[in-house]
Amino acid sequence: MTAPDVERGGAVLGRRPVWLGGALGGILLRPWLDKAILSAMVGSYFPLSRLWAAAELAGGDPDRLAAETPMRPAKGRARDRLRRALLDVAARRAAAAEAENRWRDALFGASGEDGRRRAERERRAASARYMAGRSRFRAWRRNAPPVLFTPRGPEHAHRHFGEHRGNPAGLFRAAEASVEVSAAVSGHGLVERWVRFDSPCGGAGDIAWAHVFEPEDGYDHTVVLCHGIGMEAEVLAHGLHMAPALVERGIRVVEPEAPWHSRRRPPGRHGGEPFMALGPVGALGMFAAHVREIATLIGWARDAGRGRVGVGGVSLGALNSQLAVRHAASWPDRMRPDAALLVTTTERLGDLAWNSGFSRGLGAAGELIRAGWTPERLDEWTPLLAPVGEPSIDPGRIVVALGTADDIMPYAGGRSLARRWRIPPENLFESWQGHFSKALGLGRDPAPYARLAAILRS
Repeated sequence: MTAPDVERGGAVLGRRPVWLGGALGGILLRPWLDKAILSAMVGSYFPLSRLWAAAELAGGDPDRLAAETPMRPAKGRARDRLRRALLDVAARRAAAAEAENRWRDALFGASGEDGRRRAERERRAASARYMAGRSRFRAWRRNAPPVLFTPRGPEHAHRHFGEHRGNPAGLFRAAEASVEVSAAVSGHGLVERWVRFDSPCGGAGDIAWAHVFEPEDGYDHTVVLCHGIGMEAEVLAHGLHMAPALVERGIRVVEPEAPWHSRRRPPGRHGGEPFMALGPVGALGMFAAHVREIATLIGWARDAGRGRVGVGGVSLGALNSQLAVRHAASWPDRMRPDAALLVTTTERLGDLAWNSGFSRGLGAAGELIRAGWTPERLDEWTPLLAPVGEPSIDPGRIVVALGTADDIMPYAGGRSLARRWRIPPENLFESWQGHFSKALGLGRDPAPYARLAAILRS
């Protein structure tokens, strides 16, 4: 079963572009692609997302949109066009919410297989149409910031997380949770389920979600695979999931939704925006919640399946996964990972905040300084932000994939982690690529996935 053959209820799970495996892929998947992607994200996609998110709070009022974005209010005919765009996006949002509610009733209720398939197709179509509503704001994207920065200062960090600085394991302690499992949707060689549970670190009503993919002809092991910032496969028409490369190797994949993404996105914020907007406090909040949720999912996967359970992720997903690998020694045995895959990661979170291409593109460093942060103050929080100390599993069971030209998660920090954790050469995959081209390049050269599968089966 190859990835292009893995289909799901009318959509294709992670269809690989034809060019990816050809000569063109070898040319494009290099650092120059990363420059183009970063420019498009910072200059277009994120500003459009900021307008789209602000529209949730604005209703049909252009002046409210201007205040929430923020940007200068539109005047005259431009204001009329903006109001029409707001009303259209509001209608798309309402349709997506209705489809999501029908889907929940079908998947977690008593609906039959055909009803579940239909509900899933309708959910994805309505959600994708709502996500595409960003395009209605193209005329105003140059007026909008990519991120609405609201950074919390060091005193806020001390108030909410200071007690854990001397005992990081306390922030990442595992907690038991009652996991609810949906009915299955099957077809084209794939069985899908969704699980949900109360986040052990969330506020009232914060539900953690994960999408489960199983090969229809069976699996022997499982990987909890975590996504990067702004990667919201659950709300896109064709998914763009990370699962295919492992599913086609007979591995069950559990893809959690990170806090502040997809169904967990706060009104008025686009996917993952709080992680960027809140500064180090956003990172602390993300890690405190998501790492503990990973423990819950590992435990569930072990209880509700067979074989070993690995953990891994790309970019932000790798940052969460490496903290899980570091702190799992204090978790119950059933929640400890047996292997790990870290793609485009770093152990130097200060580089990410101050010196990365992402930080420069967003203007994040200036916002942090205005909130009272300095490199020295941020370094004080390294025990809660980085995997300080030894991993909880054998380094021979950890796979690391890095781009030597990565300027988003600067390469030096990932290489430093690999050396400090003594990752063996056969588990370290480096290439002359950047952040995005390395991750996309796994579709062309899935050797890190193959190595992880071999380790699980060893």
